[in-house]
Amino acid sequence: MEIRTPIIAILVSSILLVIYLRRNLPQLVSAKVFFVFLISVFFNNLCEIFECAVFWYADKSLVNLRHVAQVLYMASLLAPAFIMCIYVYFRTSRTRTISNTVVVMIGIPMLLAIANAIARGIFYGISDNGKYFNYGTAVDTCYIVGFLYIFLSLVRVVYFRGRLPRDGFIAVLAGLANWAGCALFQYFNRDIQVSAIAMMMMVLILFLSMENPKEFFERSIQGVLNRDAFNVALLEAAGFSKDFFIVSVIFTGKTNVMSISERKELTGLMRAVGRFTESYIGVPSYLFNWNSLCSIVRTPENVESYMTYVGSLKDNESKNYRLTFSVLECPKYAKTADEAIQILGYVSEEYVYTQSSPNLVIDNNVVDKMVYRNSIEDIVRTAVKEKSFDVYYQPILTVEDGSFSSAEALVRLRRPRTENYISPEDFIPIAEKCGFIQEIDDIVFEKVCSFIARSNLQGYGIKMIEVNLSGNEVVDEQTHARLINKMEKYHIPPKFINFEITETSYISDDEAFKENVNMLKAHGSTFSMDDFGAGYSNLLEILKMDYALVKLDKEFVWNCLDQDKPENLRMLEYTINFLKDYGLHILAEGVETLDQAKMLIDKGVEFLQGFYYSRPIPEDEYLEFLKSQKGIFSKDNG
Repeated sequence: MEIRTPIIAILVSSILLVIYLRRNLPQLVSAKVFFVFLISVFFNNLCEIFECAVFWYADKSLVNLRHVAQVLYMASLLAPAFIMCIYVYFRTSRTRTISNTVVVMIGIPMLLAIANAIARGIFYGISDNGKYFNYGTAVDTCYIVGFLYIFLSLVRVVYFRGRLPRDGFIAVLAGLANWAGCALFQYFNRDIQVSAIAMMMMVLILFLSMENPKEFFERSIQGVLNRDAFNVALLEAAGFSKDFFIVSVIFTGKTNVMSISERKELTGLMRAVGRFTESYIGVPSYLFNWNSLCSIVRTPENVESYMTYVGSLKDNESKNYRLTFSVLECPKYAKTADEAIQILGYVSEEYVYTQSSPNLVIDNNVVDKMVYRNSIEDIVRTAVKEKSFDVYYQPILTVEDGSFSSAEALVRLRRPRTENYISPEDFIPIAEKCGFIQEIDDIVFEKVCSFIARSNLQGYGIKMIEVNLSGNEVVDEQTHARLINKMEKYHIPPKFINFEITETSYISDDEAFKENVNMLKAHGSTFSMDDFGAGYSNLLEILKMDYALVKLDKEFVWNCLDQDKPENLRMLEYTINFLKDYGLHILAEGVETLDQAKMLIDKGVEFLQGFYYSRPIPEDEYLEFLKSQKGIFSKDNG
């Protein structure tokens, strides 16, 4: 044995301990096990230095002191290998848990080996080069047990490599292989101590690849941990058979595209929440999404304290953000970590925007809505892949001559293996959220062009079919080329198509939008603004774009025609007069009664669309409808 190697190792271990403790230790079981491993390696270095000092500098008559030093060293040699086995088992466990029974079973060989060393004693000798070394049955047993721990860890890492990050797997595999090699070398060369170097390398590898506390902290928000740390913490919390709560603060009111000042304001609010949870609740805050912080707490009292604090922040709430407090009880409403993450994502990204309450308790009602939403997403994905959307047509009455010379093409989505349809109000927002809306627009337009071509709609007196284009579609630079190519493919005159710009997605790229519009107009197509009076449709959009037609939203029409609020009729008159003075044609949606139709016509509306004339109907029914047009005030519900 020689003292230089453990001195170098203990210096490195000391530096890592200082670095690790200077940052807040993440409240993760894996991080705590690693910290114990780091302490055990540090203790082994101390014991090795102590043993060297005793043999080299202490009086040879101190036999008991030498025996104590030998036992301490062998015990400290086994402890890191045992703890590494626990660490590997925990990190590769699917539930990120390890029972006390497993820990005891893994620890039994170590305890027996140490007891054997104490009882039978450890012998020592001097090599040819004058170095002390330990030998004997007890030493052999300790080496075999230690190697067994390293070997089992190596096998488990390889077998469950899919449960570790790829970089982490390679690093841990290399560290364990190096440790195993050094252990074998030291077994056959007792006077050359390399175990300290092997364990020091293992500590460094784990620290750099998997357990660096810095990697768990969000760089932009001091004191707040990142999403990776939350995923690990949640997986660990869900693995234990104990109830816990996930509390969240969701910041709403802005999109994830923010100015520098808005980002600084949001960061400041999140930092304040992080300081509170760390100081007063004793748990860290995690950045779950750009707009939400989460913490894992164990008691209802902590939930209440958290909610009270968030309520106090609301009293000084900024003009840009609204704070919503939510709580998810686990495992009552989320039995696994994956279920919890799914629910939290749904709540922070979608559900919270439908709620006005400052506090939100996630219960079965919320979970059921998420399940319904996810089922629709699955249906949408399949429908996009199989191009199985249906197109229905809703006739539009031209007031001037009483004919139904145009119609709006509307997408419909049928539930698999049923005759039931999913409301567009349900599946369109989900399609937009998932990035499918552009593909759906293309599928629908292809089917519309195919129907026009094979049905000879011009022969029925149809002059125009209106097709919806989402905000996402009109800002794609290739949209005009795709649409023109499809019209040319089916020999559809561009003037036969009027594109309705739907505002469910806000148009954020004016240049691409204008380019698409100008190119399609140059080929002869026209444009209308859909749902005027609702959502993003407003006067500014009319000024930015040369529309031919404005469609009044049905809710706007119904409110203006509300007999209990006759003053609202003035808004309708003002809107119609303004739009007509601006040179725009006007269509009113949502016409459901004869009185509504007559009043709208009396106020100057030129086109009418609604259930009074016909619901949206499939292709064959639409053709039958065209064959039996009955006039301006004749009811036909299809």
